[in-house]
Parts: sequence; C-alpha cells; structure tokens
Amino acid sequence: MKIEKEHINYIQDEFALMQSRQDFLDLLNYTKPLIYGKEAIPFALKQITYYANPKRSKKAYKEFQIKKKSGGTRTIYAPENGLKAIQKTIAFILQCVFEPHNAVTGFVIGKSIVDNAKVHTNQNYVFNIDLKDFFPSIEQARVWTCLRLKPFNLIEVTEVIEFDYLKLQTGIRKFTTELNEQIFYKLDKGTFSIVNDKKGNYKAYKKRLTSLGIDIFKDAVNYITTDSNLKELENLIINRGKIANIIAAISCTEMLVEREKNGNWQKVKRNVLPQGAPTSPVFSNIICQKLDRRLSGVAKRFNLNYTRYADDITFSSMHNVYQENSEFLKELTRIIKDQNFEIKASKTRLQKTGYKQEVTGLVVNEKVNVRKRYIKQIRMWLYYWEKYGYNKAESIFLRDYFIDKGHVKKAKPNFKNVLSGKLEYLKMVKGFENTTYLSLNKRFDKLIGFKNPLNTILTEWENKGIESAMEIYNFKENEQV
Repeated sequence: MKIEKEHINYIQDEFALMQSRQDFLDLLNYTKPLIYGKEAIPFALKQITYYANPKRSKKAYKEFQIKKKSGGTRTIYAPENGLKAIQKTIAFILQCVFEPHNAVTGFVIGKSIVDNAKVHTNQNYVFNIDLKDFFPSIEQARVWTCLRLKPFNLIEVTEVIEFDYLKLQTGIRKFTTELNEQIFYKLDKGTFSIVNDKKGNYKAYKKRLTSLGIDIFKDAVNYITTDSNLKELENLIINRGKIANIIAAISCTEMLVEREKNGNWQKVKRNVLPQGAPTSPVFSNIICQKLDRRLSGVAKRFNLNYTRYADDITFSSMHNVYQENSEFLKELTRIIKDQNFEIKASKTRLQKTGYKQEVTGLVVNEKVNVRKRYIKQIRMWLYYWEKYGYNKAESIFLRDYFIDKGHVKKAKPNFKNVLSGKLEYLKMVKGFENTTYLSLNKRFDKLIGFKNPLNTILTEWENKGIESAMEIYNFKENEQV
C-alpha cells in the first residue's frame, strides 16, 4: 500500500492524542494495513499484553549465531512472526513521529547508504569507526526514558498548574460530554484550547452550550472539571504513561551482554534492544540524538564532515586531525564513552587520498561508486548465462557464491533473484540513467525474456502508424487498471 502524507499526518495526530491501551491498539491497527496490505488481520489487545510481559516475550525470540566475514560470530535474536509484526508496525509509527538528526542516514525514511557516502567524496582523509555491540548496548530503561521525552511525551504527570481552585496537569487530555462525545483539549500555561476536532464533537457541544447562553471558554472549570471528568482524566493520565511501558517492553528482551565494571568486562543479564528486532534500528536513532548533536558539534569545531549509519560513524576532511592522541580523538572517545557506547578498535581505520576510500561499502574517492569487482562479477554471470544457458551459469554461480559467502550464509540462493537484486543496487548507486547499468540491465532483460512495452509501441508506430500504436498503448493502460 502506498504511504501518503495524509497517512503520516494522521499517525502523528493520533499518537499525540492517544490516552489508553485501546487508543494505542487502534493506532497499530490503522498502521498495519499500510505495511502489510488491506487484508492484514488486526492485532488483538491480548497480543499486545502477551508480548509486553517480559517472562512470556523471552520465548518469542529465536537465538542463533552467524559468522562474520571478518571472523567471530554475531548473535541474532529473531522475533517470531506475531511479535515481529507488532514491532514492525511500532517502528513505522515511531519513524513518522520522530525526525532524526540530519547527519543520520541509517534506518531513515528516504535515505540510504548512498546519502551516507555522498558526504565524504573527494576528501583527503576518511576516518571510520564502529561502535561495539551497538543494539545490546541500549538498555530498556533508556528506551523508556526517551519515550517520555519530546516528541513522544508518553508521561503520567506533567507540570501542575493552578486552574481556579483545582489543580490540573498540562498537556493534551480528553473529556466526555453528556451525549458520550469525546472531546480533546489542551491546557498550556493556563490556556484552554480544543485539539483535533475532526468528528465535530466540540462544535456540536459548543452549539448546545451557546443555545443555553454558556461560554465554554469562560466556564471551562464548570463544564470540563466535573467530578466524573476529573476521575476520567486521572485514569487517562496514568494510562498514557503505561503506553511507554508497553512499547519499551515489546521492543526489548533479556539477554547476556558485556558490561564494563572497574576496568573489567563482565557477562551480565540485561533487558536490551536485540539485534534482529524491527524496532531496534529506529530506537537506536532515538537514543543517539544527543550523541549525534555532540559529534556534529565536534565535527563543526574541527571543520570535518560527519555522518552516522547505525553503528558505522564516519568523519572526513581535507586536513588530518586523526593522529594518535590528537585533541579530536580524545574528544571523540570521551563523548562516545559518555553516551554509554564503546569504540570497536579493530574496526577503526583512516583512509588517505591516493588509496581506495570506502564508506559503508561504497567507494568515495571521486564520486559514490561500487567496487570494480562488483560490476565485473555481474558481467561474468551474464556472460555465463548467455554462453552456457541458465542451468550451467547457475551451477557456476552457486560454486562461487558458497566459496565467497558459505561461511556466513547456508541457504541456497536463487541465481536470477540475486542477479536482479545486484542490478537494482547498481541502479540505486549509479542512477537509472547510468550507461553501465543500462547496458547490463538490457542484457538481463533479454535473458529473462522481458519486453519493454515502450519498444513495442514505438515499433508498431514505425511499421503501422500512430493509430495502431495508440491502440496498443490504450490496451496496456487498461490492463494495468
């Protein structure tokens, strides 16, 4: 389903207004079809409650290790399908509400590794660092705390203000009229205002009061702060805070992690963001807001470029500030440690001009590009397919694939799908008008028997005239509808 601006606006409005678990469930069920299609089955409240229970949610992950190409293993916590669907929906909602720092390019709608690499082209020095155990470094308490801050504001009690002889909390609240109409209002520094009256409940309520000679703004205390509404407000305030608890619990799980104590690393159990959960990437961007602000400030101070793609941090510049024990490195290390992260020393590298410089797997010496080997490999596979046929080409591909990636991936890949994916990646990096991409993609289309409808129409126009070509065009348009 195509995501429109109106969908994002609705999600933002409803997130700000939700006051209970039911409101949260309603927002999840509005969002789910945007991700999974119109036929998506709605979530039930008992599903949300089940996965928010730490004792039960632990069983909802499948833990396994995959080998890294550089050596060692990486632990993945893959959520079962029910939890994964909830996490994926929550992640999309949070992406609509939260806007990351402009230096962040990973897990951001509309950004990619190409945007990350572009910043660092044509520089004399490219400096890369990775953060150690990035997702598991973030504990549930930090996730919960961030959900209570802007722009989420999932809090139980805010600043208390004096409203006549009564005390009310500031923020967005709701009350129910004598006709069971729900009206959302905002109290801010003693000012009362109506919020999001899409259903016209407030207009109808005001009309009834006006007919009785009552001004709701002047008499807000009498008509909004009745005993029944104050009791409802108290419950709503508590429930809004509980939504933060639910989201944090659904997004984290208990696992064995490394923590430093008195200079020594120890294995301890903590509730953290698991690597493998759809919510972990967006929460990492939320948690790293302060880190990104401070590292951007350091970059500005030393006249550097800065980007972050998940745990991959890159600085670049025309001058060298990356010497051992330099002021820049001292400040960088201090800030990262202060934000409860650790630099992975084995992944720290300084790339100088005159040598190949890479950022998130892309070459950035002059412009953003793939490695030469990448294109050479696509050409080779296409040649084998053209010369020996699909079956023989696939067997050669599988042999080379398992030599290259067999230590990481065990499943048998589909040759045609892998080749198609590599061409799509090449298009993303080089652009859809790039001659290298167009040439390789044309050969691939010919091999799979794809016929460009535009070529068919142009050929018809040339041979039989425009009227005949228009008939084909109109037929294909109706076919798509």
